Amino acid sequence: MDGTFKFADFIAGWFGGLCGVVVGHPLDTIKVRQQNFGTNLFVAISRTFRHEGPPGFFKGMLCPLLTIGPSNAILFGVYGNLLHLTLDNYQPRKISHTDCEALRHVFVAGTVGGFFQAIFVCPAELIKTLMQIRTGGGGSWRRHSEVAYSGSIDAFFGIVRDRGVRGLFRGFVPMAIRDVPTSGLYTMTYEALNSYFEQCHVPLMLKQTIAGGAAGVASWIFVIPFDVVKSRIQADSYNHPVYNGMLDCFYKSYQKDGLGIFFKGAPAIMLRTFPVNAALFVGYEAVLRHLE
Repeated sequence: MDGTFKFADFIAGWFGGLCGVVVGHPLDTIKVRQQNFGTNLFVAISRTFRHEGPPGFFKGMLCPLLTIGPSNAILFGVYGNLLHLTLDNYQPRKISHTDCEALRHVFVAGTVGGFFQAIFVCPAELIKTLMQIRTGGGGSWRRHSEVAYSGSIDAFFGIVRDRGVRGLFRGFVPMAIRDVPTSGLYTMTYEALNSYFEQCHVPLMLKQTIAGGAAGVASWIFVIPFDVVKSRIQADSYNHPVYNGMLDCFYKSYQKDGLGIFFKGAPAIMLRTFPVNAALFVGYEAVLRHLE
């Protein structure tokens, strides 16, 4: 057990998060639009490109760029420091895939890190979602009401002014259900696969790419319905809300759109998740090796 506080995991997590944003934001925009407008992947892509051009895919990217670094620093910093505190002689990426006790510690540390990350990320996710559904009313994207804010900064101060700081945490419950336990699954899957591929003598970069991408897919595959509900609550009108909480959103969404709505955006999520998390872990590991 090492009681020394480690900064390396914070810095490496920050850099890895930035790598993930650059790779994945366009498909994240498409996912959010599918979940709120009820269309399929190819229609969402074609409408965005036709009416808004390439910049349409990058709407709302300012908030992730500003916050994904510190948010991943929180996740990996808490995670790494907890493992240093709870595991004797812990070394990053040296946990065996056959060591069930160590993997249990990995899961718990990832879950705790995911909780603190969710608190930090929720306001950014809210503002990002509001920007991503700003379509300008073009063509078949037209909605009965458009977002009142002109940009990410205007949205932040406008929400605080009109709704208080609490307004920034709209959609936190489904987001926490989506992110907290799956952060434990995410880190555990990565550590186990990393150890297995190490044993199989897989080249370093390929090992990190596959393990990181697979960890991302494993952490998403069970929680897509909560992501849909989170997106719908965050995109809901402040003045004339349709939904009164998470359960009400589940019920009304099912009544209006059927069971399939809870898996809207799944192809975009899966297409996005593997490369985003592969890039995140490759960047994270590169900085961690340099620092340690």
